[in-house]
Amino acid sequence: MGLKEKRIIQAFQNDLFPALETEINTAAGYTVPLNISWNTLMEDRFSHLYNDTFPKIYFLPLIEAFKAICVDSMGVELLQTGLKNVIIVNENNEHNLERAITFEDGILKINHSPVINADKIKDRAARITSLLEDKLEDFAEAPTETTTSESKNKEEAKETPKMDIQELYNQSFLISAEKQEIFGEMVDGLGWSCDMLEGKLTYGNDKVFDIQVIGTYSENEKSWLWAWGNTQSGIPEKFLQTALGMKAIGEAYQIDDLTNPKKELDSDPGAYFSTIASAMLKESCYVPLTFKGLTVYVTITSEEADSKARTAPALLCSHFTKIAASYTFPHKYSLYFYLKAKGYEVELPGNNIIAKKDDDQILGIFDLKGRLMKISNSKLTVKA
Repeated sequence: MGLKEKRIIQAFQNDLFPALETEINTAAGYTVPLNISWNTLMEDRFSHLYNDTFPKIYFLPLIEAFKAICVDSMGVELLQTGLKNVIIVNENNEHNLERAITFEDGILKINHSPVINADKIKDRAARITSLLEDKLEDFAEAPTETTTSESKNKEEAKETPKMDIQELYNQSFLISAEKQEIFGEMVDGLGWSCDMLEGKLTYGNDKVFDIQVIGTYSENEKSWLWAWGNTQSGIPEKFLQTALGMKAIGEAYQIDDLTNPKKELDSDPGAYFSTIASAMLKESCYVPLTFKGLTVYVTITSEEADSKARTAPALLCSHFTKIAASYTFPHKYSLYFYLKAKGYEVELPGNNIIAKKDDDQILGIFDLKGRLMKISNSKLTVKA
Protein backbone atom coordinates (compact mmCIF):
# COMPACT_ATOMS: atom_id res chain seq x y z
CA MET A 1 0.00 0.00 0.00
CA GLY A 2 1.57 3.23 -1.21
CA LEU A 3 1.47 6.71 0.31
CA LYS A 4 -1.49 7.74 -1.85
CA GLU A 5 -3.57 4.76 -0.73
CA LYS A 6 -2.62 5.28 2.92
CA ARG A 7 -3.79 8.88 2.69
CA ILE A 8 -7.11 7.82 1.17
CA ILE A 9 -7.68 5.28 3.95
CA GLN A 10 -6.70 7.84 6.60
CA ALA A 11 -9.03 10.44 5.10
CA PHE A 12 -11.90 7.95 5.17
CA GLN A 13 -11.18 7.11 8.82
CA ASN A 14 -11.05 10.79 9.79
CA ASP A 15 -13.88 12.25 7.72
CA LEU A 16 -16.46 9.54 6.97
CA PHE A 17 -16.04 6.69 9.43
CA PRO A 18 -16.95 8.58 12.66
CA ALA A 19 -20.46 9.34 11.39
CA LEU A 20 -20.91 5.74 10.21
CA GLU A 21 -19.68 4.38 13.54
CA THR A 22 -22.15 6.63 15.36
CA GLU A 23 -24.99 5.28 13.18
CA ILE A 24 -23.91 1.70 13.88
CA ASN A 25 -23.92 2.27 17.64
CA THR A 26 -27.22 4.15 17.49
CA ALA A 27 -28.87 1.32 15.55
CA ALA A 28 -27.50 -1.27 18.00
CA GLY A 29 -28.32 0.70 21.12
CA TYR A 30 -24.80 0.33 22.53
CA THR A 31 -21.15 0.66 21.51
CA VAL A 32 -20.47 -2.23 19.13
CA PRO A 33 -16.99 -3.82 19.32
CA LEU A 34 -15.47 -3.22 15.86
CA ASN A 35 -12.17 -4.74 14.77
CA ILE A 36 -11.30 -3.34 11.33
CA SER A 37 -8.16 -4.40 9.45
CA TRP A 38 -7.89 -1.21 7.41
CA ASN A 39 -4.62 -2.20 5.76
CA THR A 40 -6.32 -5.19 4.09
CA LEU A 41 -9.16 -3.13 2.58
CA MET A 42 -7.04 -1.89 -0.27
CA GLU A 43 -6.59 -2.56 -3.95
CA ASP A 44 -4.43 0.08 -5.58
CA ARG A 45 -6.44 0.14 -8.81
CA PHE A 46 -9.68 1.09 -7.07
CA SER A 47 -8.60 3.44 -4.30
CA HIS A 48 -10.61 6.29 -5.84
CA LEU A 49 -13.81 4.32 -5.21
CA TYR A 50 -13.45 3.64 -1.51
CA ASN A 51 -15.45 6.58 -0.18
CA ASP A 52 -18.37 5.07 -2.09
CA THR A 53 -17.75 1.32 -1.66
CA PHE A 54 -16.55 1.09 1.96
CA PRO A 55 -19.88 2.33 3.41
CA LYS A 56 -21.93 0.19 1.01
CA ILE A 57 -19.99 -3.03 1.58
CA TYR A 58 -19.00 -2.90 5.24
CA PHE A 59 -21.00 -0.36 7.24
CA LEU A 60 -24.45 0.38 5.79
CA PRO A 61 -25.41 -3.35 5.83
CA LEU A 62 -24.46 -3.46 9.53
CA ILE A 63 -26.63 -0.45 10.27
CA GLU A 64 -29.64 -1.92 8.47
CA ALA A 65 -29.19 -5.34 10.09
CA PHE A 66 -28.88 -3.87 13.60
CA LYS A 67 -32.00 -1.79 13.01
CA ALA A 68 -33.87 -4.96 12.03
CA ILE A 69 -32.65 -6.86 15.09
CA CYS A 70 -33.11 -4.04 17.61
CA VAL A 71 -36.75 -3.25 17.01
CA ASP A 72 -37.44 -4.03 20.68
CA SER A 73 -35.58 -4.36 23.98
CA MET A 74 -35.31 -8.14 23.52
CA GLY A 75 -33.33 -7.65 20.31
CA VAL A 76 -31.03 -5.06 21.88
CA GLU A 77 -30.31 -7.33 24.84
CA LEU A 78 -29.63 -10.37 22.65
CA LEU A 79 -27.32 -8.38 20.38
CA GLN A 80 -25.37 -6.92 23.29
CA THR A 81 -24.93 -10.27 25.05
CA GLY A 82 -24.51 -12.47 21.98
CA LEU A 83 -22.36 -10.36 19.65
CA LYS A 84 -18.80 -10.54 20.98
CA ASN A 85 -16.98 -8.85 18.12
CA VAL A 86 -17.38 -7.58 14.55
CA ILE A 87 -14.37 -8.25 12.36
CA ILE A 88 -14.06 -6.41 9.04
CA VAL A 89 -11.28 -7.64 6.79
CA ASN A 90 -10.44 -8.50 3.19
CA GLU A 91 -8.39 -11.68 3.09
CA ASN A 92 -9.13 -13.04 -0.38
CA ASN A 93 -11.42 -10.62 -2.27
CA GLU A 94 -14.43 -12.80 -1.47
CA HIS A 95 -17.88 -11.66 -2.62
CA ASN A 96 -20.00 -14.80 -2.26
CA LEU A 97 -22.22 -13.86 0.69
CA GLU A 98 -22.22 -17.26 2.39
CA ARG A 99 -18.44 -17.28 2.47
CA ALA A 100 -17.90 -13.55 2.93
CA ILE A 101 -20.20 -13.04 5.93
CA THR A 102 -20.16 -15.53 8.81
CA PHE A 103 -21.22 -15.59 12.45
CA GLU A 104 -19.47 -18.15 14.66
CA ASP A 105 -18.83 -18.22 18.41
CA GLY A 106 -20.38 -14.78 18.75
CA ILE A 107 -18.04 -13.23 16.16
CA LEU A 108 -19.55 -11.59 13.08
CA LYS A 109 -16.94 -11.58 10.34
CA ILE A 110 -17.27 -9.60 7.13
CA ASN A 111 -14.47 -10.83 4.90
CA HIS A 112 -15.45 -9.14 1.66
CA SER A 113 -13.80 -7.52 -1.32
CA PRO A 114 -13.76 -3.73 -0.92
CA VAL A 115 -15.21 -3.12 -4.39
CA ILE A 116 -17.08 -6.12 -5.85
CA ASN A 117 -20.90 -6.01 -5.76
CA ALA A 118 -20.81 -2.76 -3.78
CA ASP A 119 -24.41 -1.84 -4.58
CA LYS A 120 -25.86 -5.04 -3.10
CA ILE A 121 -26.37 -3.42 0.29
CA LYS A 122 -29.74 -5.07 0.91
CA ASP A 123 -28.37 -8.54 0.18
CA ARG A 124 -25.54 -8.11 2.68
CA ALA A 125 -27.90 -6.62 5.27
CA ALA A 126 -30.28 -9.56 4.80
CA ARG A 127 -27.41 -12.04 5.23
CA ILE A 128 -26.25 -10.39 8.47
CA THR A 129 -29.81 -10.15 9.79
CA SER A 130 -30.50 -13.81 9.04
CA LEU A 131 -27.30 -14.98 10.75
CA LEU A 132 -27.99 -12.90 13.84
CA GLU A 133 -31.63 -13.97 14.08
CA ASP A 134 -30.67 -17.64 13.78
CA LYS A 135 -27.63 -17.72 16.05
CA LEU A 136 -27.57 -14.78 18.48
CA GLU A 137 -29.31 -16.65 21.27
CA ASP A 138 -26.74 -19.47 21.07
CA PHE A 139 -23.94 -17.10 22.05
CA ALA A 140 -25.80 -14.86 24.48
CA GLU A 141 -24.46 -15.02 28.02
CA ALA A 142 -27.14 -16.67 30.12
CA PRO A 143 -27.66 -14.98 33.52
CA THR A 144 -26.93 -17.15 36.54
CA GLU A 145 -29.23 -17.39 39.54
CA THR A 146 -26.51 -16.17 41.88
CA THR A 147 -23.98 -13.52 41.10
CA THR A 148 -20.60 -13.81 42.77
CA SER A 149 -18.71 -10.78 44.02
CA GLU A 150 -16.11 -11.48 41.33
CA SER A 151 -18.67 -11.23 38.52
CA LYS A 152 -20.08 -8.07 40.09
CA ASN A 153 -16.65 -6.53 40.05
CA LYS A 154 -16.19 -7.49 36.41
CA GLU A 155 -19.53 -5.97 35.53
CA GLU A 156 -18.67 -2.75 37.34
CA ALA A 157 -15.31 -2.63 35.62
CA LYS A 158 -16.80 -3.22 32.17
CA GLU A 159 -15.44 -0.60 29.84
CA THR A 160 -17.92 2.12 29.00
CA PRO A 161 -17.97 3.74 25.56
CA LYS A 162 -15.31 6.39 25.06
CA MET A 163 -15.52 9.45 22.88
CA ASP A 164 -12.99 12.16 22.28
CA ILE A 165 -14.19 15.59 23.38
CA GLN A 166 -13.21 16.96 19.97
CA GLU A 167 -15.81 14.65 18.42
CA LEU A 168 -18.49 16.16 20.65
CA TYR A 169 -17.32 19.64 19.69
CA ASN A 170 -17.33 18.87 15.95
CA GLN A 171 -20.81 17.37 16.25
CA SER A 172 -22.05 20.47 18.10
CA PHE A 173 -20.24 23.21 16.22
CA LEU A 174 -22.68 24.10 13.43
CA ILE A 175 -25.86 23.99 15.48
CA SER A 176 -24.23 26.05 18.25
CA ALA A 177 -22.91 28.59 15.73
CA GLU A 178 -26.45 29.06 14.42
CA LYS A 179 -27.78 29.60 17.96
CA GLN A 180 -25.07 32.19 18.67
CA GLU A 181 -25.81 34.11 15.49
CA ILE A 182 -29.56 34.23 16.16
CA PHE A 183 -29.15 35.43 19.73
CA GLY A 184 -26.51 37.95 18.72
CA GLU A 185 -28.97 39.54 16.30
CA MET A 186 -31.64 39.67 19.03
CA VAL A 187 -29.51 41.63 21.54
CA ASP A 188 -27.24 43.54 19.19
CA GLY A 189 -26.20 46.86 20.75
CA LEU A 190 -27.95 46.28 24.09
CA GLY A 191 -26.26 46.50 27.48
CA TRP A 192 -26.66 43.66 29.96
CA SER A 193 -26.98 42.97 33.65
CA CYS A 194 -27.01 39.64 35.48
CA ASP A 195 -28.47 38.42 38.76
CA MET A 196 -26.81 35.08 39.53
CA LEU A 197 -28.89 34.37 42.62
CA GLU A 198 -32.13 34.89 40.67
CA GLY A 199 -30.76 33.21 37.57
CA LYS A 200 -31.70 36.08 35.26
CA LEU A 201 -29.80 37.81 32.45
CA THR A 202 -31.28 41.09 31.20
CA TYR A 203 -30.50 42.93 27.95
CA GLY A 204 -31.72 46.47 27.54
CA ASN A 205 -34.85 47.24 29.52
CA ASP A 206 -37.08 44.29 28.84
CA LYS A 207 -35.26 41.27 27.38
CA VAL A 208 -34.98 38.94 30.39
CA PHE A 209 -33.69 35.39 30.06
CA ASP A 210 -33.39 32.43 32.44
CA ILE A 211 -29.82 31.17 32.75
CA GLN A 212 -27.82 28.15 33.71
CA VAL A 213 -24.24 28.65 34.92
CA ILE A 214 -21.67 26.51 33.10
CA GLY A 215 -18.37 27.56 34.64
CA THR A 216 -15.79 30.31 35.02
CA TYR A 217 -12.35 31.09 33.66
CA SER A 218 -9.93 33.11 35.77
CA GLU A 219 -7.43 35.05 33.71
CA ASN A 220 -5.33 35.69 36.81
CA GLU A 221 -5.15 32.05 37.91
CA LYS A 222 -5.22 30.66 34.35
CA SER A 223 -7.79 28.09 35.42
CA TRP A 224 -11.24 26.81 34.46
CA LEU A 225 -13.74 25.88 37.18
CA TRP A 226 -16.97 24.02 36.45
CA ALA A 227 -19.97 25.60 38.18
CA TRP A 228 -20.88 22.31 39.88
CA GLY A 229 -17.40 22.25 41.43
CA ASN A 230 -17.54 25.84 42.64
CA THR A 231 -18.76 25.07 46.17
CA GLN A 232 -17.98 28.55 47.49
CA SER A 233 -20.05 30.49 44.95
CA GLY A 234 -23.44 29.90 46.54
CA ILE A 235 -25.13 29.39 43.16
CA PRO A 236 -28.49 27.66 43.72
CA GLU A 237 -28.49 24.07 42.46
CA LYS A 238 -31.40 24.73 40.10
CA PHE A 239 -29.05 26.92 38.05
CA LEU A 240 -26.40 24.18 37.81
CA GLN A 241 -28.42 21.60 35.87
CA THR A 242 -26.73 22.20 32.53
CA ALA A 243 -23.28 22.08 34.12
CA LEU A 244 -24.27 18.82 35.81
CA GLY A 245 -25.49 17.59 32.44
CA MET A 246 -22.02 18.21 31.02
CA LYS A 247 -20.55 16.27 33.92
CA ALA A 248 -22.90 13.38 33.14
CA ILE A 249 -21.78 13.41 29.51
CA GLY A 250 -18.17 13.32 30.67
CA GLU A 251 -18.88 10.35 32.93
CA ALA A 252 -20.71 8.49 30.16
CA TYR A 253 -17.89 8.95 27.64
CA GLN A 254 -14.98 8.99 30.09
CA ILE A 255 -13.90 12.54 29.25
CA ASP A 256 -11.71 13.92 32.01
CA ASP A 257 -12.12 17.53 30.87
CA LEU A 258 -15.81 17.33 31.77
CA THR A 259 -15.49 15.48 35.08
CA ASN A 260 -12.56 17.23 36.78
CA PRO A 261 -13.93 20.26 38.66
CA LYS A 262 -10.91 22.47 37.99
CA LYS A 263 -8.26 22.58 35.25
CA GLU A 264 -5.18 24.76 34.85
CA LEU A 265 -5.26 26.15 31.30
CA ASP A 266 -3.34 28.98 29.67
CA SER A 267 -6.25 29.84 27.37
CA ASP A 268 -9.96 30.16 28.11
CA PRO A 269 -11.87 26.94 27.17
CA GLY A 270 -15.29 28.38 28.05
CA ALA A 271 -16.52 28.89 24.49
CA TYR A 272 -15.35 25.38 23.57
CA PHE A 273 -17.21 23.73 26.47
CA SER A 274 -20.27 25.96 26.03
CA THR A 275 -20.51 25.07 22.33
CA ILE A 276 -20.99 21.44 23.34
CA ALA A 277 -23.39 22.33 26.14
CA SER A 278 -25.69 24.52 24.04
CA ALA A 279 -26.02 21.91 21.28
CA MET A 280 -26.08 18.63 23.20
CA LEU A 281 -28.25 19.87 26.06
CA LYS A 282 -30.51 21.89 23.75
CA GLU A 283 -29.97 25.31 25.30
CA SER A 284 -30.89 28.41 23.28
CA CYS A 285 -27.29 29.66 23.24
CA TYR A 286 -24.40 30.52 25.55
CA VAL A 287 -23.15 33.89 26.73
CA PRO A 288 -19.74 34.85 28.20
CA LEU A 289 -20.13 37.47 30.92
CA THR A 290 -16.91 39.32 31.68
CA PHE A 291 -16.17 40.67 35.13
CA LYS A 292 -12.80 41.89 36.51
CA GLY A 293 -10.36 39.14 35.50
CA LEU A 294 -13.14 36.55 35.44
CA THR A 295 -15.37 35.28 32.61
CA VAL A 296 -18.57 33.52 33.63
CA TYR A 297 -20.15 31.30 30.98
CA VAL A 298 -23.92 30.86 31.10
CA THR A 299 -26.49 29.29 28.80
CA ILE A 300 -29.88 30.86 28.31
CA THR A 301 -33.41 29.67 27.61
CA SER A 302 -35.36 31.76 25.11
CA GLU A 303 -38.54 30.80 23.27
CA GLU A 304 -37.96 33.75 20.96
CA ALA A 305 -34.49 32.54 20.00
CA ASP A 306 -35.67 28.94 19.57
CA SER A 307 -38.53 30.06 17.32
CA LYS A 308 -36.00 31.66 14.97
CA ALA A 309 -34.03 28.43 14.41
CA ARG A 310 -33.44 27.91 10.72
CA THR A 311 -35.52 25.27 8.98
CA ALA A 312 -35.62 26.29 5.31
CA PRO A 313 -33.07 24.26 3.29
CA ALA A 314 -31.71 27.37 1.56
CA LEU A 315 -30.99 28.97 4.94
CA LEU A 316 -29.28 25.82 6.23
CA CYS A 317 -27.07 25.76 3.14
CA SER A 318 -26.16 29.45 3.37
CA HIS A 319 -25.40 29.13 7.09
CA PHE A 320 -23.10 26.19 6.43
CA THR A 321 -21.36 27.92 3.54
CA LYS A 322 -20.72 31.05 5.62
CA ILE A 323 -19.38 29.12 8.61
CA ALA A 324 -17.21 26.89 6.39
CA ALA A 325 -15.61 29.99 4.89
CA SER A 326 -14.86 31.51 8.29
CA TYR A 327 -13.81 28.63 10.57
CA THR A 328 -11.69 25.50 10.49
CA PHE A 329 -13.64 22.33 11.25
CA PRO A 330 -14.30 18.94 9.56
CA HIS A 331 -16.89 20.08 7.02
CA LYS A 332 -18.49 16.78 6.09
CA TYR A 333 -18.53 15.30 9.59
CA SER A 334 -20.06 18.41 11.16
CA LEU A 335 -22.63 18.87 8.38
CA TYR A 336 -23.79 15.29 8.89
CA PHE A 337 -24.68 15.99 12.54
CA TYR A 338 -26.10 19.45 11.75
CA LEU A 339 -28.58 18.02 9.27
CA LYS A 340 -29.43 15.10 11.57
CA ALA A 341 -30.22 17.64 14.30
CA LYS A 342 -32.52 19.40 11.84
CA GLY A 343 -34.50 16.19 11.32
CA TYR A 344 -33.05 15.09 8.00
CA GLU A 345 -32.40 11.51 6.94
CA VAL A 346 -28.76 11.63 5.91
CA GLU A 347 -26.97 9.28 3.53
CA LEU A 348 -23.26 9.17 2.66
CA PRO A 349 -22.94 8.02 -0.97
CA GLY A 350 -19.34 8.18 -2.11
CA ASN A 351 -17.77 11.44 -1.03
CA ASN A 352 -21.11 13.22 -0.82
CA ILE A 353 -23.93 13.87 1.60
CA ILE A 354 -27.57 13.51 0.57
CA ALA A 355 -30.08 14.68 3.18
CA LYS A 356 -33.85 14.34 2.79
CA LYS A 357 -36.75 15.69 4.82
CA ASP A 358 -40.28 15.51 3.45
CA ASP A 359 -39.86 16.70 -0.15
CA ASP A 360 -36.72 18.76 0.53
CA GLN A 361 -33.26 17.53 -0.39
CA ILE A 362 -29.79 18.91 0.38
CA LEU A 363 -26.73 17.74 -1.55
CA GLY A 364 -23.20 18.33 -0.28
CA ILE A 365 -20.16 17.55 -2.43
CA PHE A 366 -16.76 17.24 -0.74
CA ASP A 367 -13.17 16.53 -1.72
CA LEU A 368 -11.22 13.50 -0.48
CA LYS A 369 -10.37 15.31 2.75
CA GLY A 370 -14.02 16.01 3.50
CA ARG A 371 -13.78 19.72 2.65
CA LEU A 372 -16.74 21.46 1.06
CA MET A 373 -16.75 21.84 -2.72
CA LYS A 374 -20.45 22.56 -3.27
CA ILE A 375 -23.74 22.50 -1.37
CA SER A 376 -27.21 22.95 -2.84
CA ASN A 377 -30.86 22.32 -2.07
CA SER A 378 -33.78 21.19 -4.20
CA LYS A 379 -37.27 19.76 -4.13
CA LEU A 380 -37.76 16.03 -4.63
CA THR A 381 -39.91 14.98 -7.55
CA VAL A 382 -42.91 13.13 -6.16
CA LYS A 383 -44.48 10.67 -8.58
CA ALA A 384 -48.23 10.14 -8.48
